[in-house]
Amino acid sequence: MFKKLFILIIVITLFGSLSFPEIMKLKDLKIGMEGSGKTIYKGTEIETFKFKILGFIENFAAGKTLIIAELYSSVLEEGGIISGMSGSPVYIDGKIIGAVAYGFGFSKKPIGGITPIEDILKTDSYNNKSFQINISDIKVDFGKKNVKKIWNLIEKKLIERVNFSPNSNLSPIKLISYSRGMSPLSTHRLNPIFTPLSSLNNLKIKTNPIKTNDESFFKLREADAVSIPLVRGDFEYSSSGTVTFVDGKKAYLFGHPFFNLGAVSFPLHKAEVITIVPSYQSPFKLSASKQMIGAVTQDRFSSVVGELGKKPYMIPLKIFLKDRNKNFKVEIVNHPLLTPALSAISLNNVFTTELQEAGFQSLMIKGKIFVENEKNINIEELYSGSGSYDNFSNLVMAINFFLMNNKEKEIKIQKMDFEVTTSENLKKASIENVLINKQKFKTGELIKLKIKLKNDMGKDFTKDIQIKTPMLTAGTNFYILIGDRNAISRFDAQNIKSSYFPSDVSSLIRAINNIRKGNRIYVKVFTSQKGLFLKGREYSNMPESLTSLYKSQSISKDNSLMTYSTLMEYQMKTKVVVSGKKMFKLKIREK
Repeated sequence: MFKKLFILIIVITLFGSLSFPEIMKLKDLKIGMEGSGKTIYKGTEIETFKFKILGFIENFAAGKTLIIAELYSSVLEEGGIISGMSGSPVYIDGKIIGAVAYGFGFSKKPIGGITPIEDILKTDSYNNKSFQINISDIKVDFGKKNVKKIWNLIEKKLIERVNFSPNSNLSPIKLISYSRGMSPLSTHRLNPIFTPLSSLNNLKIKTNPIKTNDESFFKLREADAVSIPLVRGDFEYSSSGTVTFVDGKKAYLFGHPFFNLGAVSFPLHKAEVITIVPSYQSPFKLSASKQMIGAVTQDRFSSVVGELGKKPYMIPLKIFLKDRNKNFKVEIVNHPLLTPALSAISLNNVFTTELQEAGFQSLMIKGKIFVENEKNINIEELYSGSGSYDNFSNLVMAINFFLMNNKEKEIKIQKMDFEVTTSENLKKASIENVLINKQKFKTGELIKLKIKLKNDMGKDFTKDIQIKTPMLTAGTNFYILIGDRNAISRFDAQNIKSSYFPSDVSSLIRAINNIRKGNRIYVKVFTSQKGLFLKGREYSNMPESLTSLYKSQSISKDNSLMTYSTLMEYQMKTKVVVSGKKMFKLKIREK
């Protein structure tokens, strides 16, 4: 649908530069001056309100002045400035002076801040790169603790930026979140950022159909409602505000930042205001996205800029529930902060929505994240338990976070495809015991391990594995650790004291593809002889002279002297999520 509609939007270029009002500069404004503003309270009909300039806050931000005004309208009398009015243009003597953009918390009157039009129009002159985040102090680790650290960082950065104001008494008028087909359980993470709404599907609201033969379909007017879908397709999560100024193919929105992310590529849609929803805290416009009309290209402190007729780059996400024969297809905005968060929220939404119909406790995942000009990320994992879908969603979030914030270069995720087989049964087992045939072995001799497990129903079963004795000198002690992925990862974390982060994308992808899995039994063979960890690779059982040489020349935080040297590591695939561990101390005997 988006492609067909967007072809029609290109016709907008035939209209050329539309006439637009004159500008009244900040230096010409005085306290007490009155004027009128424009916004939409319902549908697509533009209505007016009055305002009076009360004063100015100079140096509201570096080199910027904010106009303080009181608005007058019967709609605004009871609840004050309405969330969703961000960007509503205001005029004096027919000349535009700026956009309603800021409000005072818990104000009894509709008093707010107006961003001057001069600052708004300067937004498009910036040409620096988009926002990036420094992840040098984060390990490539997919454990719960590190994943939580990543999410907290993303959430903190987004909330800080969207709610930032140089003045503690004034804050940007909150944008309105529009949720279609999404569970509140999956979207609650973004609630601190927007004025949250429940899924509109539950409200059974119908909007006017799109009429492509209507001339207004191709046009965008000052005071029109617009939305920026962050996720769109079979379900949607977007935010809406108001158009301040249109200059040909350029549209200036909101009068304050979306996330203040710099250069971006987000979809820009027209929107329809369904109604004004009263609220004790802050009334808001209930809006619904309509046709795509272009792309948001700049997200700056004083305004958001859209280019009409431009197509944004979106990342397709497909989730196929195999046992239910159900497909979910959406597109997600492409950004180092937003893509990781929204991919997790979208996956979580599919699972929480399906749980309303029938509960499931285990997920078998097979999927790929396709990266342009690089190897694919391959995911094959089993999750079981109450947090199974959260764990999977968070894994994808962390992978995308590492990929899109890598140290080497900007990467392009082409698409994400996942096939999920669900089960209402728990699929867990614990390692109860491991039997070994003897304690001393000749080099090259087979070591026979019988691993005894107990599943969640209390049923015992065994797994047999044979490994070769390492090539060590007679009398040398060595160890075998049999355990789940967490046990092996904890051993590595204690043994390798390094904050190494892969410096190139190919090494990062290799590290991600080597993530240990839950449905595996791992067997690690190691000795107490020292080894080295250099730039992501383990060099085991090295001579003391060589170890000392490397240690003296390698002082980088990427390197580590290890107490133990890993000689071999094996894995056995199972049909359950494994937990537990067992370790043996063995010895090499004479042949």
